[in-house]
Amino acid sequence: MRSELVLELEGGRRSTIRIGAGVVDELGSLWQPGWEEAALIGDERVLALHGERVLALLAPLVRRVLRASFPPGEAQKRRETKARLEDELLDAALSRSACVVALGGGVSLDLAGFVAATYLRGVPFLALPSSLLAQVDAAVGGKTAVNTRHGKNLIGAFHQPAAVLIDPELLRTLPAEEWGNGLAEIVKHAAIADAELFAWLEAHADELARPGAIDPHPLRRCVEIKAEVVGADERERGRRAVLNFGHTVGHALESAAAGTPAGAGGHGRAVALGMQVEARLAEELCGFPARERERLLALLARLGLGARPALPFAALLPHLGLDKKRRGASLRCALPRSLGEMEQAAGSYTVEVTREQVERAWERAWPS
Repeated sequence: MRSELVLELEGGRRSTIRIGAGVVDELGSLWQPGWEEAALIGDERVLALHGERVLALLAPLVRRVLRASFPPGEAQKRRETKARLEDELLDAALSRSACVVALGGGVSLDLAGFVAATYLRGVPFLALPSSLLAQVDAAVGGKTAVNTRHGKNLIGAFHQPAAVLIDPELLRTLPAEEWGNGLAEIVKHAAIADAELFAWLEAHADELARPGAIDPHPLRRCVEIKAEVVGADERERGRRAVLNFGHTVGHALESAAAGTPAGAGGHGRAVALGMQVEARLAEELCGFPARERERLLALLARLGLGARPALPFAALLPHLGLDKKRRGASLRCALPRSLGEMEQAAGSYTVEVTREQVERAWERAWPS
């Protein structure tokens, strides 16, 4: 089943999102007359798998196409990679009539989108997400960023794609170890905004846990949730913060684990661990029912996302204070009050927490 929604943004801007098997082949129908050149950007692995197909679609639409790649992996999501990609576009003298086509997972979409946001002070881009994580989350919303030694996503820009083509058939080439990262974000979307979707996930957990093409229902529903939140608060001045459930602890865990032999297992898996800790915080601070916390933990476990972190809490401490949601010296978390509903008090969608409270929640999540 094919579906389409249009994300309406301030200033009359629009981002078209199409979902369905084979929608990548509809790229030409979304191409705009003023786009005379194209830059296809993605990591080497994804371009080897799908690049020729996309290049063939672009060839009749423009007078030339530049293909720019980088090695796969989260370690490439840095300023140096972005600068190298920008130099490739500059060396090729791509003009402001160019459109960037981002192909791949979250790293590719973040890098290519950020390049599009700053190249010649901004050119349009299209997103073709090929990972489950990117299809249910990263491709929608216009956040682009790179990581630094200070933390994740601290340097970036808001730059909306003109269109997003979400083709679940691309997921057939996704490495099995990446599947859980996308499942974690699906659970997060259900936990923050849709109790019925959460129940659907519980009923279909066994089939969801098997890597491969996915039922379009949770994919489509996650996109609808993300688009509705972003449409109401594009630049995260308020409500968009709810999308960060699990991310305060998850991002700290990712930063702490970077370069270690165990690592964090990927962004989604780190968020799944973060949700387990932050659910404990929600129980203490927001009245999140214990039975619903137990449902959340049980679902994550059935999806293979319930493992204990390899790092001690002390390893997270240097990274917790660098979270983007902080206000002054305060640490803040987006917390649920029940499955499908987030805490909101005094006009804020985040809750102030102390490091001591986070540590206590961590210890309760995984008792020694």
